[in-house]
Amino acid sequence: RPTISSTTMRGHTDMVGAAAFYHGGERIVTGSNDKTLRIWDVQKATLVEEPFEGHQSSVLSVAISPDDTRIASGGADKTVIIWNIKSKQRVLDPLVKHTEWVLSVCFSPDGKRLASGSGDCMVVVWDTEAGTVLETLRHRDSVWTVAFSPDGLKLASGSMCTVWVWSTHTNIELLFEIDTHQLSVQSVVWSPDGQQLVSASEDKTVRFWNSLNGGQIGQPCTGHIDSIRSLAISSDGSFIATASLDNTVHLWSTKTHQQIALELQHTAWALCVAISSNGALLASGAYNGKVFLWPIRRILEQHKVQERLKEERDHDVLMQNFANVCISSWHKLPLCVVHSIPNGPASFLANSFSDTPEIPPETKEARDPREPEHEGSDEDVDPLDVSPISQNLSSKLETILLPAADSERYGNALIERIG
Repeated sequence: RPTISSTTMRGHTDMVGAAAFYHGGERIVTGSNDKTLRIWDVQKATLVEEPFEGHQSSVLSVAISPDDTRIASGGADKTVIIWNIKSKQRVLDPLVKHTEWVLSVCFSPDGKRLASGSGDCMVVVWDTEAGTVLETLRHRDSVWTVAFSPDGLKLASGSMCTVWVWSTHTNIELLFEIDTHQLSVQSVVWSPDGQQLVSASEDKTVRFWNSLNGGQIGQPCTGHIDSIRSLAISSDGSFIATASLDNTVHLWSTKTHQQIALELQHTAWALCVAISSNGALLASGAYNGKVFLWPIRRILEQHKVQERLKEERDHDVLMQNFANVCISSWHKLPLCVVHSIPNGPASFLANSFSDTPEIPPETKEARDPREPEHEGSDEDVDPLDVSPISQNLSSKLETILLPAADSERYGNALIERIG
């Protein structure tokens, strides 16, 4: 597996527990236990001007508005602050409603609302212009993470062992609860198309969910040996990144749920992770106060090539297995070959009843099985009845050709017929 090196950025004087890329990707904002927010220039890997100061205690969460003009931060001082990025001044007085640490903040896609989750077991939805409370939602335990869906019509919140999904259209109501993690859900994100939810937990796993009904999708991502504290997803939804107390950041394929490349090693707890909008850079914050930039484009491109090769190998194995079934179960079927037919269906399955390895060129005119067209319903047709095709080819080659769309049905019927 390929490895990469990072660029280290220093400026905070205490642990960095929150990070977010600007949507344009040129800068990063981080929040720290030193009570400040800092902005970093990605190209220069340096601080931009002076820090944002205003929280009376640790900054635990940060989010950037969709138009890159405002930052929201939540702190151990139990407040939420919305900042003007250009002036570094507060847009409003600190938003006060929570009675415990504010652990997570998230803007809605239109930037008009802000959700915050807290150790007081509440999710508060704020009006970002007026600073007023729109809704208060109660959990059974501390709320570690909140995330609006891409269309803004739903809100996910993570708590002890659970993810709750709320409707935010007109009146807010709980749609369903996902309850399968063994420990608290530290981070939750939506896929860009809104069809899936991804959650990361202290139980060291990442799990994927159907956002319509909460059903689990595939197997969990496993590999971390300590709690996962942060989760981010790429803008194209092809991969996720997780930060853990095992001092590593892992990359995972959202398609296979398998790890991509080697883990990104830190010398202290990895507490937060963020991915640039173009997927080329990853930022992580650590317990030692350092911020790291990782160029990940190359390893992602290598992974895509490897995935494509694996898919091709898996396809070859599938076809060979089918051929083996045919050979072992029907002595008249010694060969199964996939042929690409120009100006016809994408591919055909050729089941040869002779030793002839190729289809003679002179049969090209006769080998499109779409003619003659069968009249009647599918129920009237024996899946193994390919007599029209056999008649077309019997004078030249004992071969049955099937469109790819029909090959699976034919194969299943064949296997069922022969036992």
